[in-house]
Amino acid sequence: MEDKLPIIEVTGDNYAQVWPCMAKAFKDATFIAMDCELSGLGNRSKINSSELDLRYQNLVELANSHAIVALGISCFSCNSVSSIDMQEGNGKEQTPVTYYMVQTFNVLTMCSDPFTVECGSLKFLHNHGFDFNKLYAKGVLYYKGCDRRNDNSFSVRQLFTKMLEYRKPLIVHNGLIDLVFLYQSFYCDLPKKNDTFAADLDDLFPEGVYDTKYLAEFHQAFPATYLEYLFKKMQLKNASCQKKGEWHVRLCFPPYPRHAPNIDWYSYLQVFSYRVQDDPDDRELCKCFAYHGYCKNDKCMLGHNINRVVKELQTPGAKKQGNSKYYLPRRGSLVHIIEKFSSKAEETRPQKREASFKEASITKKQKSPKAPNEPEQVTKEPKNVVAMEVKQENSRGVNGHRAGYDAFMTGFVFATIVSMKGQLTSKDDPFTPKNIGLADQVNKVFLMGKDFPFLIRTGHYSSKSSNHCGKIINVRKGEITQRKV
Repeated sequence: MEDKLPIIEVTGDNYAQVWPCMAKAFKDATFIAMDCELSGLGNRSKINSSELDLRYQNLVELANSHAIVALGISCFSCNSVSSIDMQEGNGKEQTPVTYYMVQTFNVLTMCSDPFTVECGSLKFLHNHGFDFNKLYAKGVLYYKGCDRRNDNSFSVRQLFTKMLEYRKPLIVHNGLIDLVFLYQSFYCDLPKKNDTFAADLDDLFPEGVYDTKYLAEFHQAFPATYLEYLFKKMQLKNASCQKKGEWHVRLCFPPYPRHAPNIDWYSYLQVFSYRVQDDPDDRELCKCFAYHGYCKNDKCMLGHNINRVVKELQTPGAKKQGNSKYYLPRRGSLVHIIEKFSSKAEETRPQKREASFKEASITKKQKSPKAPNEPEQVTKEPKNVVAMEVKQENSRGVNGHRAGYDAFMTGFVFATIVSMKGQLTSKDDPFTPKNIGLADQVNKVFLMGKDFPFLIRTGHYSSKSSNHCGKIINVRKGEITQRKV
């Protein structure tokens, strides 16, 4: 497996040349993961309103006033589902594995309509290497809302329509805002009601929408569920499954030339080469960063090493108080921590977590390299395993927060969850919710501060919007043309 992740950066200069490659990636994909970088999120209290109808209306206003500045697309194509011989001790064992060919794109998108840019978002993107000069000079132009007459421009709208034509499952992480922005920016004007929006999405993505944030919060036992933590945690779990001879995922990438223009190479396996006992930084971990993936204090003196967080943060997450509306227990939920992290009423719950940090720092100085609780290291893995040691110099996107890299992380988390279900036993089997073991988790999108998800469905008393019904006819015509070709 390659030690670097290639991501093609798509701009106005190379959009026409990259288009055939992207269209073929859509066609061959088993599923497509997407992520959006936005010019801002507005008032957080409004987009997290307790009233779902009001929250949706505020999101509509946000999508009208702000813009997508980068669109990440990662296409996962299942090449094979098979068993391979793994050398283990004195004999061989059959290990079930799912192979994916992965193609990832980072599209710089420049809205031609006026839009709001927030200082905080600009600072965040700048700190993570976003090139605003390139965006303004070379971003692929698009306009919002419904299609305009006599519009023959080659824009991101055609790209989104092409993806819809192939009817692939869509994978997002905490994706309600992404779905709202995608709809308004590249499809048509958003409907006024959230149930109409849900009905439109149900028709747009007949193969289903999966939210990895929802899957982690409701159906996995993790102490944290932000994307980068999930990605690295699932990397370790995937490597562990491989060593145990259980279902696991392996990735491969197209053989791009290493020095090709517009292709960035990202190191993505750092968690395997990191060893806690070798880290000279023995500061206590920042709990806010460890559990949420960010730190509001610019002058925070605590540790913010995500690889250390993944290997030390082992305490099971607290369950949300109250009854869930689902028959499966919700495990690993941090909603109450997010809402009340600083309140005294919650101080009793994190006590175990605080103890875990103290124990980790003490253990770090005392334990030997063969400590039983230390995650498996790369040097102990069999030959050709997924885990590989990677040197960190000259690497890009180490901490994510690029739309393309985030889309890749989202897709990998989903692929690993599907693999661990062990129900997809052939690449020729339809990639349906039932066949992959996620029939009860499809079309459910995480809602911040709620113990239930946003349901993508056509209700008994809801109907599709007129704008959608008018446009989807053209999309379906494109599907017919593709089948004939």
